[in-house]
Formats: sequence, structure tokens, C-alpha cells
Amino acid sequence: MEMKIFTRRLICKSPDLSGRYMLTESRHEAAPTGKGNDFHRWASACSVLRMGADSDNAAHCKRWSCVMVVFSLLLAMVVLPIASFGSKIVSIENDTLRVSINARGAELWSIRHKESDTEYLWQGKPEYWVNRAPVMFPVNVRFKDNRFSYKGDSYEIPKMGMAVYSDFEVEKSRDGCSVVFLLKSNEETQKRYPFDFVFKVIYRLKGNRLANEFVIENEGGETMYFATGGHPGFNCPFVDGRDRSDYQISFSKKLSVKRSEIVDSLIQATEVPFLNNEDSFTLDDSRIPDGGMFQKDMKARKISIGRTGEAPYLTLDLGDFPNVNLWSPPGMPFVCIEPMVSHHDLQDSPMDIEEKSYLIPLEPGKTKRYAFSVIVNHNGTL
Repeated sequence: MEMKIFTRRLICKSPDLSGRYMLTESRHEAAPTGKGNDFHRWASACSVLRMGADSDNAAHCKRWSCVMVVFSLLLAMVVLPIASFGSKIVSIENDTLRVSINARGAELWSIRHKESDTEYLWQGKPEYWVNRAPVMFPVNVRFKDNRFSYKGDSYEIPKMGMAVYSDFEVEKSRDGCSVVFLLKSNEETQKRYPFDFVFKVIYRLKGNRLANEFVIENEGGETMYFATGGHPGFNCPFVDGRDRSDYQISFSKKLSVKRSEIVDSLIQATEVPFLNNEDSFTLDDSRIPDGGMFQKDMKARKISIGRTGEAPYLTLDLGDFPNVNLWSPPGMPFVCIEPMVSHHDLQDSPMDIEEKSYLIPLEPGKTKRYAFSVIVNHNGTL
């Protein structure tokens, strides 16, 4: 039986703009059905006339907003627990941290400091963003039209890739400090991605550091083409009553960079100025876009989150990942730091996967490994 999940996030444009719109961004996610899964996002617009011109219309939209907020809360309490029924949650821990991972998608589920019982990982509130830390494979974010071709055949692949919707095999270490999640190509994966592969996601704890390692093995007779990466979200702000403006993202060195423009999760040909000899920006910075801040060949290898002017409470070390996308849409209570070996598909990208030059080619019998780390600094200011 197919189960579908629907959520909406309401975004109100500035109330004093004439002819403005109240946008409702919707998320649809199909639970595993044995036929593969699709991920869709769409937006609809409810026209709101200029202030004072049509109070009935404005009141209608306001009532609709309330209905959708209630709907999201009901979704969190009823639908999501049902949808996750049967998922296996695996935990590892050491003296400092306790980490939980969902075998569905090998997705981080919790990063908790034991002594203080502080949760650092975003907990997937559906009224904002229902995921927590998707593992991306074999795409980084998405392909254009969620499709590609290979040797004349066309394939449909969901956003983030099919690993997000796959059940991984689990092998936990004897000391309880590490765990390996294993996904092997099968009849179902080949409906989406026609290559023979082994994909491993390995989590290891050492002190206050959580290592995330991705291993890709080509078990087929043809060169395979892939991308992989992490998409962890982190709580921000932490404290009730505090605003995003109290927090900042900081870098391990000063940067003067432009950022690629992202529209509908696709990289555009244009770039816009971003940082000018800066090593931080606050989360109310007007330069922050809705679609993310992608940096290719990131020179600052460590990215931190913390209260402005205080020691950061969390750092992500990019490790082997050359690129990063930062995603924290204005008004949202989380920050995603996304290490990537590649990047989103291009607006003008060819359909043939062999012609997508930004993907990683992997010859038969070869293996690639990539790792990044999440470092919890409990002495930082929440």
C-alpha cells in the first residue's frame, strides 16, 4: 500500500508591497512502495490584494494560513510516526556523544551531548523542513527534471537520489562507537540508476567528533558516474526567545568569493558577489538567499555555527569534500552545511549522464572514499 506525506510551509512576502503574494511551498514525499520513490516540491500562490483594498480576501488567506499550521502539527503527531513505522534506528556512543541513525537512508537522526543532554541535530519539524540529514547518492541535490539518460534509456531519479529512500544493511562495531550502513545495487535501484555498486555510509565517534565516511565501489563492467554528499541540518537558534540575528556562520579563514545562483535547486550560469575579505556573516544578513549558497573548491575547510562574538557550538570539517552548500532560508530555525563532491545539476545540463562533466567517473573495480566530520563544542555559547 502506498503512503504519501504532504506538508506545507507558508512564506509571507512583505505586507506593504502592492500586488504581493502569499506563497505556500508544498512538500510531497512518497514512502517506499517497492516501485521506487519520487520527491516533489511545488509552489502555489494565493493572491493578496494591496492592504485595505480587499479585507475579505486577506482574511481568507489568513484563515488558510491557520488551517495549514494546524495541519502541519497534526502531520507531526500522526502521519510521520506512521510513515516511519518499521524504520530501524541504530545508536552509537562514547563518553561524550550519543548518536542515532535511521537505517532508512542511513540518515543521521540525533547528535546529543550526553552530559548536558543537548540535541544538536535538526529534528525535522514538518512545518519547516521534514528531513534531518539526508545522505545524497548518486546525485548532489537533483538532476534537471529529475531525469537522466544512459545508453539511450531514460531514468527518473528523485531529489537527493534513491539512497534516501533505501533500507541499508547495518553492521555495528563491538565497541559501540562506530557503525557501517551498506546499500548494494539491486533490481529496484537499477530502475533508477543502471549501475552495479556498493555504497557504504560509516559513522565513527572519537571524543567530541563524529566522522561521516562515504565509500563507493563499482562492481559493474562499465564506468559509473555519481555524486555524493551530506545534507545535515543543525538547530539554530538554540534558545527560545533568541533570534537568528544573534547567530553567525564563521569560516576558518577570510574569504573573498562570489556565490552561484540557485533556482529550483539548479545552478544558474550567473554568479553574484557574496563575501568580501570576510570570515563570518550573521543569519539575518540580507545576502542570504532562499536557494542556498554554493561554493566550489571551498578554501575555508572548517565552517562553524555560534552566537555572534562567542565561541561556536558546532563545527563541520569538510575533510575530503571539495565543495559545500550552505542552506538556511530566512526565518528558518536551522542551518544546513552540505559537503559535496560535486554540485547541483546545471540549468543547461545535458540529459546524458556521461556528458555531465561535473560528476565523478568511477571505473570498474575501483573504489572512492570521502569523509567529513561534525565537531561538537559544548563550551560554545548556545
